[in-house]
Amino acid sequence: MYCTKCGTENPDDADTCSNCGASLNSQPYKKRKNDRTLEDDCFGGRGKNTWPLIVGAFMILIGVSNLFGDMFTWLNFDTLWPLFIIALGLIVVYNAMNKQKR
Repeated sequence: MYCTKCGTENPDDADTCSNCGASLNSQPYKKRKNDRTLEDDCFGGRGKNTWPLIVGAFMILIGVSNLFGDMFTWLNFDTLWPLFIIALGLIVVYNAMNKQKR
């Protein structure tokens, strides 16, 4: 049996490493709270990024509908806020999609 800490070969019936003194009894792995699972990697976890995508898409929809509703007053200051909403929605969607890739 080899020590997992220093790599020294030890007798199979040894409880501790003869070189570093580390325990040779393997402990069962306990899943920690922030360990990722294969399901989290493949499907994005438990809907953590669903709401930002929905909110971002809704903001883009509101901005586009207001922008095209005021099409004839294009260069007016009042039409700049829909562009701001569209940009903000795009940022939210972009960040949510990047979090899904990680």
